[in-house]
This record gives sequence, structure tokens and C-alpha cells, in this order.
Amino acid sequence: MPSSMNRRQFNWATVGSLGLRLTAAALPASAASVFLADPAHAESQERLGDYASHTSDTRSLTATSATGQQLKITAYGDQMVRVQAVRAGEMFFPDSRYEMVVPGNHARMRGSLSVDDHDDSLVITTAGLDGIRILLHKKPLRLEFHRKHSTRPTKVGNLLAKEDDTRSLGWGGPDNSVVTQEFVPPAADADERFIKAGHGTFGRSPKLDRTGDLVAHNYSTASGGQAPALVPLYLSSNGYGVFFNTTFDTTFSFGGSRPYAFSADDHNTEGVRPQLDYFLINGPDFANLLDQYTQLTGRPRLPQASIFGLQMSDKNFASVSDQNWWRQKITEHRAAGFPFDHQVNDNRWRQGSGAWSGSWFEFSDVRWPDPAGYEEWAAVNGVTVTLDYNRNNSNEMDGWVAGPPPGYSFNAADVTAVNQKDAVPDWTNPAARAWVWSVFWKKAFDPTLKYPGDGLWLDEPDELGPIPYNADAANGWKWSELRNAYFFYLHKGVGEEGWDPEAGGHVGRAKRPWNWSRGASAGQQRYGHYWTGDINSTYDEMRMQIRGMQAAGLGGFPYANIDGGGYHPAANGLISDFLYRNWPAAWSSLSPIWRPHGSANTTSAGRRASRWPLDQGTDAQADFTKYSRLRYTLMPYIYTIAHQANSTGMPMARAMFIDYQDRATAYAHDLQYLWGPSLLVAPLTSDGGGSTQVWLPAGSTWYDFWNDTRYTGSDSGELSYATHTGEIPLFVRAGAILPRYPYAQSTKYMNKRQLELDVYCGADGAFSLVEDDGVTEDHQLGERSVTELTYVDKARKVVIRHPRGTYSGAPTARRYVVRLHGLAAPVGMRVNGGATLPTFTSEAAAVVNGSGTVWDSAKKVLSVVTPSIPAAKRNGVAARIEPSGEELPPATGGTVHQVESATLDGAFIDTRHPEYTGTGYAGFADSSADGAFIEWTVDVPDAGTRTLTFRYANGGASDRPLTVSVNGSPVERALPFHPTGGWATWKTTSVATSLPAGKVTIRATTAGSNGAHMDSLTIH
Repeated sequence: MPSSMNRRQFNWATVGSLGLRLTAAALPASAASVFLADPAHAESQERLGDYASHTSDTRSLTATSATGQQLKITAYGDQMVRVQAVRAGEMFFPDSRYEMVVPGNHARMRGSLSVDDHDDSLVITTAGLDGIRILLHKKPLRLEFHRKHSTRPTKVGNLLAKEDDTRSLGWGGPDNSVVTQEFVPPAADADERFIKAGHGTFGRSPKLDRTGDLVAHNYSTASGGQAPALVPLYLSSNGYGVFFNTTFDTTFSFGGSRPYAFSADDHNTEGVRPQLDYFLINGPDFANLLDQYTQLTGRPRLPQASIFGLQMSDKNFASVSDQNWWRQKITEHRAAGFPFDHQVNDNRWRQGSGAWSGSWFEFSDVRWPDPAGYEEWAAVNGVTVTLDYNRNNSNEMDGWVAGPPPGYSFNAADVTAVNQKDAVPDWTNPAARAWVWSVFWKKAFDPTLKYPGDGLWLDEPDELGPIPYNADAANGWKWSELRNAYFFYLHKGVGEEGWDPEAGGHVGRAKRPWNWSRGASAGQQRYGHYWTGDINSTYDEMRMQIRGMQAAGLGGFPYANIDGGGYHPAANGLISDFLYRNWPAAWSSLSPIWRPHGSANTTSAGRRASRWPLDQGTDAQADFTKYSRLRYTLMPYIYTIAHQANSTGMPMARAMFIDYQDRATAYAHDLQYLWGPSLLVAPLTSDGGGSTQVWLPAGSTWYDFWNDTRYTGSDSGELSYATHTGEIPLFVRAGAILPRYPYAQSTKYMNKRQLELDVYCGADGAFSLVEDDGVTEDHQLGERSVTELTYVDKARKVVIRHPRGTYSGAPTARRYVVRLHGLAAPVGMRVNGGATLPTFTSEAAAVVNGSGTVWDSAKKVLSVVTPSIPAAKRNGVAARIEPSGEELPPATGGTVHQVESATLDGAFIDTRHPEYTGTGYAGFADSSADGAFIEWTVDVPDAGTRTLTFRYANGGASDRPLTVSVNGSPVERALPFHPTGGWATWKTTSVATSLPAGKVTIRATTAGSNGAHMDSLTIH
């Protein structure tokens, strides 16, 4: 080092040009943590000195101190400013150094600043009337951030944050290896709360309100520190947030008995030092703040619709699973009435051992001899597929090159302590990223292969903790700077550079990827996702995961992906029946990604070690069925809030304080959350049988989802709610409009030709339903539809507008089923000004008869079924549903008995073809040409002649007659079931017969040919 320079004065940007190699010992712990814990240490910090001069343009201002330090403020729109500071002789990092911010946004998100120069300060303001006002004091240089105009009342007025003489930005630690921004702590009576986005290892968050805490979320230094979400962002209840634009280790201190500060630490390694670089974002609402943050760092990537269906893995069958096992397991699972969408392959599909080690990314020619044949089956049956890649097997894959560039790894000496040290890719190396994608492409994703592949499970990129801070990376960084960005570079290679390009060797827009790693870095959300690792199977773990899910959503990761039931069960390999019903069945179904998964092997631990519902007990199966039908019928609501997350950054699972920012109690209730705008979920984190406390916010009436009991919200007390195993406390806000589809066993089968709306009376409401093709990226080009739904409570009127926009596969006509909850008494209803609709005994009867109303006197729910209404290209009203001014007519139409309630022999429940009236139809097995049957047991109040009407579909070319018997005696030996023109075209066939009073069995039996698909039996 030149004699005229010391370490404090050295310009780190000149290291490369001087060809110097500096040495420094890495610290074992974060110096930032030490500094923040000890405010007295601040006296040894270098801080900004007095003002000397400034330069400015329309967007930025740079102030220089008397000692040559520089402070730069740049506008990114009206509600966001970037603050950067360097010591004398240093240069600001180029914008391209950190890619957490979308690189193009540095130019796209331009704002403007005005500067007023006063004797003692510079007053800097953004352009918006509700924008940011910065007061930069001159002696010494100190910052104050204000809102120009307050749009929400706070106890500190327009002040956001400020420095003073002793609390400001500065440099310190050993050889100035720590950079810190310290603000004056909020006054105790200000009641300002702080929330840290992201979480530490294993997706765990001890609480959401981190006021008074010291929080450091960084890549672990241990091998077992799995799945952190590294998002250097925090939010203040005062309506602003700070994003720290650095990949060095960060520590945040949130007042109370501690300083209010944040810092970055390079652990005194060689090379560049951290620079102060952060974005202050003015909401003032949390929703606006998250919108701006995800605009800055990238919108969360929207997966295929199938990803929001049920996902299951073969982990519990590690000794037996193969492609035939998968086909049989899914078929049996669906035959029992359960849904299935996404198949998660865990090791066994891979060439080699088929185990965690000794196997590599390529279809096994033993266990998966015909992947193309499997993909053909999967496409027909509505199944999508994830393939897993384990980092530890990288060196087994085609083309791996060891060592640093031109190899794909690090220096051998730097990875000696890493498990599987021969397989440690350096993802900052473009060649390494290109290599791994080329393997994925050639072995699976090239469409000419016609292999299954819709997602990549990128496992174990979080196991590199033992790499020393001073290790060199291919991009010229030290590990101390790279480690928190390691996940990001992996996803950049697999997403932006691998999957996305519209060119040969890439998938492009034809199919959205579902790429998920064990761990996440800020900005990664625009490429892919993550899951929370190998977590424990306990209620304590479940509570931390509930909070972690919400914290991840605040950091741009709204599609929380958690092992349902926990990965590590008890010593016997099992979780309790109670835990299964409360977690994998209940809570997981009301979280963004429904993926039960655990480590136990059924070969040694028995069938119940499986997470598949069909392998559980009777009660667990019943609960799983209940939540399957809830989630799948709510899919239009769920998919819409997933779209909102993609377009605005709003989490699917919203922390209570997002909607109730000004209510102190919202910050304490972090074991409940809002599932979109209308539902409140309070997962049961104990076995049940006692009570739990639920906060129902004041200003709304809340319905118990399970029984429609109404509660008045209160901010001064909680609802003591009696709990039952397998029944998650779930509430609906009055005024909610919940869009639903008829139940189907795959998102591929969803019947978009029937849209159902559950409307909860007591307040006006609105909802914008978003739909698209569910597979391609064409939604980014505007290929989607938005259907506006409104409810006027006083008039009991629902208005459904025609969809705005369209997409491939959009329905050309729709039937609407509207259910009004909470009515004291029924009234006659009409559609689009027509006559009063007739009344029927069930919705199915109304559908069969074309339209009508149904009154459920026990639940106080009035259903209105409209005729099928053609979609119009203009944005007009499709259906106006309102009282007709007349009384509800008497019910007619007979009694409908769904096939799902019948006994089946040689037949099975299916949902592949739409327009059935219940939760499925019965299809006869291919081998059931003779003797297979469907049998209903019905109650007949009075003996007499009845007409038995069967609703069916026959897509074949010939009649498929059935023998109809009553109490075992044939009444029609060959009732015709003529072709209907398609398997989704339903017609009826009838026979008149005499029925006795009491319990009666009615059986339809195949006789010489396979039967038609059966939907229901109606008795008139």
C-alpha cells in the first residue's frame, strides 16, 4: 500500500487497477451486531462532517463534506429515494453491482427532485404532492425524512426518520469493515412498530413485530442452516420502509433499549468494503409500500394454476416409487374422491442410485423407462411434474468441470469443510449457470423429448456455510459479499438465462416455471421461489411457520411453500392424527402452496408414515376431503389473489397489520392472517377440544365460515372460540364475494362455464375476478380476463359484468350460481329484470331445469341459479340478480340424489369432464361391461308412482343401456342411455315405477356394455 495511504483512506475501487492483494482475518461474528448492541461504541465511528458543497440535477443531489465524504440522494419516482454515502476518496458502486433491484429500474423508475438551498440546510423534495421531503442539515451533514403532506394520522406528524449529531450514518468496525445508518429512536409514546421482512433459517419467525429486537437474517455459517429468506427490508407502522441494497451480512436494530439502526459487515475480508446504499419508500399504506418494493426488485413470478392445487411427493415411498407407482397412486387417490395436481419427485426418478446421493439429473432407465409415455398420461389426467436437482450430485452430472474458472466451482482449499465438497457450484460464474441449464434442458425440458417437467426443485444450495468469508468467487467478489446473493444467482441462471429466453434451448413463454430452492435472496422472486427446508413436525414449529409465511410475503415471496406436517416426525416416523388433521389437511389447504411432505419411510414405519390422505385414518380422510373441496371450489378466489401478488406484491396470506396498519392490536395477532381481502384464518396450533382467542377487527361483521354465525368485530377484546380437531377457525367479512367453481379433482378440469358467488350480506362488497389460461406467460401480454363483481347490501343486488379481456380457452357462456348468506327470510328473485324465478329443492334441480332459486331455511342461504349467459365482448352487465318484489314461490322439481352419495361397484368418482352438478360424476371402469352398478339408498315419504330421472353423459357412438332395479327387483331391464354428443354434454333419461314408503334402494347396473357417466338421480 502506498505510504501516503492508510486503511481508512484507501480507495477500494483502485484495488483492481493497482493489482494489490490485501490480507485481513475474517471475524468469527458480526461486528455490526456488536456495534448496534453498544451505542457507546458509536463514538469511534467516522461520521459525515460539515457541508462543503453540492451538485444536483433534476433527479439527484450529491453533497460533499469538508473532509471529502459524499452523500447522494436520488429520486425513484415520487415516493422513493435512494441514499448512498462513501468515504473520502471512494467511488460509489455502479448500479449494476447488485442485481436485487431490477437493473433496468435504475433508469425506468425515474423521479425528480427540487432543491432549496438555505443557510443551514438543503430542503430536497420529490415531485408528488404527497411525496417525500428531506431536510439535509449542513453542520454537520444530517438527514431528516418527512412526508410533504400527511395522508394518514400518526403521533409524529409528517416525520419519518431523522439523524442527529451523534446518531447518523457512519463507518466503523475493524478497518472500517462495517457501515451503519443510525436514526434517532422513536419516542416511546409514538408507538411506532417495526416489522422485518424475510426470516432466518428454516422459515422460522418468532414474531412479526420486531420492535426493540436485534435481527440478523444472513446465510448461515453452519452446514445445517437451511432455507433463510434474505430480504434486507423493514417496514414501519409510520408508513415507510427501508430496503438496504447490499449483499453483505446485515443487522437491524429496532429501538427500544437498543439503537434504531441497520448495518452491513464484510467481516474484515479483503477487497471492497460495504457501502451505505438504501431505498427509503413512503407508503404510507403498507399495500402501496409493498407495491413499490416489488416494482423495484421485481414482481413475484406467477406459477401455473396447477401449482395452487394439491402437491404430493414420493418421499415416504423411497424404496418403491417409480413411474408405475406414481400412476397407480394418483389413480387410487382420485378414485377415493381426493384431488391431485402436482407431482413432486424426490430422488427416485433420477439415474443412478435413486437416492439422495449417487444419483443425478436424468431419468432412470430402470425406474422411469418411459418418461414420454408418462407425460402423455399426465397431460390427459391433469398432472404437472417437478423434477429435483440436488446440489451435492452436481459432479455426477454431464459436463461438470471442477475447480475455479474455467471450472464451475471455488478454489478447492475454500470448500474443504463443505459437505460434498466436490460438488459446490459457483453460480456467479456464467459458465456454471449455462452448464446446469444445459443439463436440465438436454435431460428433461427439451420439448422434443416429450418428457414430464413443469418445475425444478433446487435442493441444498444453503449448505455452503463453512466457506470462509475471504474465499474468491468467479465474479471477483469475496464470499462475504456473495453468500447472501447465492440463491439469487442460481435462480438467475435457471430462470432469466435458462428457462425464459424465446430461443432454441429454452422453454420461453409457452410454460410458466415452478422453480424453488431451499433458501431465497431478495430479488429472486422475479425468477423463482423457495421452500422452508426440513422443518420439525410439532405445533411449536407450525406456529413459527405461520409467522414465517407472513414475513416472507412482506419480502416479495407471497407463494409460501412449506412441508405440510413438517419434515421430521417423531422417532417412530409418525405424526399424530390430530396434527395431521390440523396441519397438512387444514392449515396447509389455506396457505399459498398445499404440499404435505415428510421424511418417514412407509417400508419401515408403516402406511400412516405417508402424508397421502388415503393412507390416513377415517377422520383424517374426512377432514382432507372437506378441505380439498373448500380449496378447489375456492380456486378462482385463490388464483385471483395469486395474480394480485404477482401484479402488486400483496401477499396471498396477509399479516393483519397490512389491512389494519393503525391498530396496535394488529401487530400482536401474528398467528392469524387474512387470506386475501375477505377471509380470516386462525390456524389451530393445538390438538383441539379447548378454545383459542381470535381477533375479529372492529368495523366489520364476521361470519363463521362453517355455520354462518355472525360476530361483531371488536378492537378491545377477542373472541373465545371453541376448537375442534380438524376444524380451522375461519371467518368471512360481511360484504365478501367469494367466487367459486364446481369441485374438480384437478385445476385442469375446472368448469369455468359455471361461476358461483358466495355473497355475505351485511355490507356492500366488490371483487375483481382474474382468469387466464393457467399455463403460459401470455397473461403478461394482457391475455387474461377481469370480471367485476359487486354487491349492494341494501338492495340485495348482485351485479356481474362481462369479462374485460380474454384468453385462450375462455368460456363463451356462463351460468351463475349466487348464494346470499345471512338473510332473515327468502324473497323472490329475478335475473336481468325478468320474471320471478321458480324455486327448487336443490341447486342441482335448478341447474337441470335451466334456472331457479333455492332456500336453505337452516343455513339462511338463498341460492339463485341463472341460465347460461353468452359472454359479450363489450364490457357490459352479464347478470343483474336482485329481488323481484314478489314472494318466493313454492319449491318444485323433485329431489336430486347426487351420485357421490351412492354405493359404487365397478365405477369410480371422476371430474375430468365438466357440467356435472355435484362434486363429481361416476364413470364405469373399462372392464365393467356387465354387473357393475351404482346404488342409491333414498327415503320415500309415501308409497306411490314416481319418475326416476337419471342425468348422464355418453360421449360414445352407441347406446349404453342399464338395468334399473328397486329393492333388488328389476323395473327396467334396458333403460336407454343414448349418445349425448360428448362427455361434457349432459342429458336425462327416465323410467316411471312404483316405490314403497321408507328406505328404498335404487340400482343401475351395466348389462352387456360399459355404462354412461352418471351425474345424479332425481325422484319426482
